Amino acid sequence: MNRPAALAGAGLALAAAAAVLLAPDEGALLVAVSADEVSALTGRAPADSPELWERLKAMGLSAAVLREESLSELAERGEVLHVTRAEVEKWRALGVVSPGSSARGDALWARDEGALARAAEALAARGVDASTGTAGAMKALLLPPGLDLARVPAGFAPAAVTALSAAQLLPVAASTGPVSVVARVPFWKRGVPVDAAAPALRRAAFGRSRRLVVLRLRLDRSLEDNLVMAREALRRLRSAGRPSAPPEAAPAAATPGVVSVALFYLLGLFGPLFAARVGLSASRAAASPVCRWGLSQASPVPQAAAGALAAWAAASGAGFVAAWLLPPMAREDLARSWTTWTYAAPAAVAAAALYLGAGTSVLPGWRASLRMRHLAALAALAAVAALLLMPRAALGAAGLWETLSRFGSAADRLWWWPWRWREALVGVPCLLAALALVETAEPGRQATGFADPRGWLVFGLLAPSGAVAALGAGPVPPAAALGHGLAALLMGGLLAAAVAAARAQARVWAQGPRHDRTIDPDAASL
Repeated sequence: MNRPAALAGAGLALAAAAAVLLAPDEGALLVAVSADEVSALTGRAPADSPELWERLKAMGLSAAVLREESLSELAERGEVLHVTRAEVEKWRALGVVSPGSSARGDALWARDEGALARAAEALAARGVDASTGTAGAMKALLLPPGLDLARVPAGFAPAAVTALSAAQLLPVAASTGPVSVVARVPFWKRGVPVDAAAPALRRAAFGRSRRLVVLRLRLDRSLEDNLVMAREALRRLRSAGRPSAPPEAAPAAATPGVVSVALFYLLGLFGPLFAARVGLSASRAAASPVCRWGLSQASPVPQAAAGALAAWAAASGAGFVAAWLLPPMAREDLARSWTTWTYAAPAAVAAAALYLGAGTSVLPGWRASLRMRHLAALAALAAVAALLLMPRAALGAAGLWETLSRFGSAADRLWWWPWRWREALVGVPCLLAALALVETAEPGRQATGFADPRGWLVFGLLAPSGAVAALGAGPVPPAAALGHGLAALLMGGLLAAAVAAARAQARVWAQGPRHDRTIDPDAASL
């Protein structure tokens, strides 16, 4: 590699790493429960359980999810009286209302001015033009004909909001969307069972920089059992170390420019490819120190290990540069598409460059008549790609997701494993195999089959791609993501060593015992 360009790239990566690592954390973690579920367990309305909300606040709860009431619910409780046109005509026919009375149907009547003002605000927010009127001591809102009050939200119940505010809890509107607004700050919502394991809770906490975790209570258990489980879940979530209050003022999120977004995606493409190139160069450069230190020159293990470590460092640097390009919320908005792009695009470009640009060594086989083995190879490649890029959908279609997902909650310290398994299980072992095959390749001879390093290198790109994706757009704190990548590198190296040892042992077993060919001069006398 060009040394000045390499030094400039390393300096940029270090500067970006310092900027990202030293930047203040703008994220927050809010934990909430559903007020309807609490009411189902207690048999009381949210406003009638102030001591319970104070107890939950003392345990570490931040908010409560409230369902917005509708005007029809206010009418059912008697806060307002909904009179239809048919009822008024019936009253006139019965003589309850005089024929000359100004009473009319399609109106909301109320003695309490607060209830009527709440109804008026709800109608105005809905864009309904309702004029006011009076009927004796009662005030009225005249509604358009045919208005469905069940479709007019009237906000939270004031008594429930008062009870939550007294306990210093934030009310959150129940919604089916992925984002909830809390104190004018958008939060990504995630619901988890109250008895979820620690790894699932930590993944929920670190899934987004601004996360609202809603603990789903167990309605088949008692209130005290749910409180015990909620206390343990809150303790585990607090151990994440993230702020438990929303930012005081939501900063005006500037829309990232087209150039920044384009550079962001270009880093997702060229970052892993550059890291693989650095790994190949480091592997070749490590040959001389290996000989100087007296290690076996015939063994490619030290060179491959040095190359994999260099590729991880380069990929981490590219991830820091990508994170430096865009603000956190803008990165998270693009996280899903950019992560898929970072995994798929470099592998596709590498496969095209290594195989389609290989002259006459590959293309003639595919230009020949289509055979069944070609279709089988394409089907196997498509299945592997689906498993690597969409594991949940692929394993769910095979009926294996529920079984394998249980392993995600087996290890507390490896809670991040479902996000980085591609690196440890596929990327690092394949990258090490590719580097080892490059070191042991005979000059001028085209390797075929499993001895061809090109296929191993294509799948080995998953290792630097995972590091770039985790640091570039992942909401996990940068220092933690860096440590997870190093742990995945070590685990992948141990897996590759175990597979190599098993392969060598299987080869010895397949060859069978060797005859002792030592010449014994005394054997003739026996």
